[in-house]
Amino acid sequence: MTKNRLAILLILISIPLMWWGFNQFIYGSGHSTLQAIFVSVSCTGGLTMFCGAVYLFFTKDRGVLLASQTNVGDSSVQKEIINKKPKVNEMAKAKDPNIDKSVEEIRALGELIVQKEERIKKDTLAVKTATEKRAVLKDNLAKDKTVKELLAVLQESDAL
Repeated sequence: MTKNRLAILLILISIPLMWWGFNQFIYGSGHSTLQAIFVSVSCTGGLTMFCGAVYLFFTKDRGVLLASQTNVGDSSVQKEIINKKPKVNEMAKAKDPNIDKSVEEIRALGELIVQKEERIKKDTLAVKTATEKRAVLKDNLAKDKTVKELLAVLQESDAL
């Protein structure tokens, strides 16, 4: 249920409660003890619900507060993480020589990949420029053909 729907529901409940409570308080005559208790609960409950609904309408939603954002103390998850840190340090201290070789191989492969990507970029750029030059040359060649045809037509007309 959204905040606005809850506020509307509170208003819809509070209006009849306040109406009955204040109506009995002002115009009611000779209340019994039990009815007086109901009137007071109705008045205060209705007024409280109405004020709460108005508060809900005009406040922003602040979101959910995570356990890690509180200052109360360490949660059980944080305690487990704190307890695991020494184990990680112990594993880091007990190095295997094969791990060093593997790490070096992985780094070398990473550098090789970067070099291959750079080469691919250069080759792609070269292909693009060659394609553009080819298109320009074709266009120029097409223009030259029309010029040659016009010259041929002009020469034929001069010959006549």
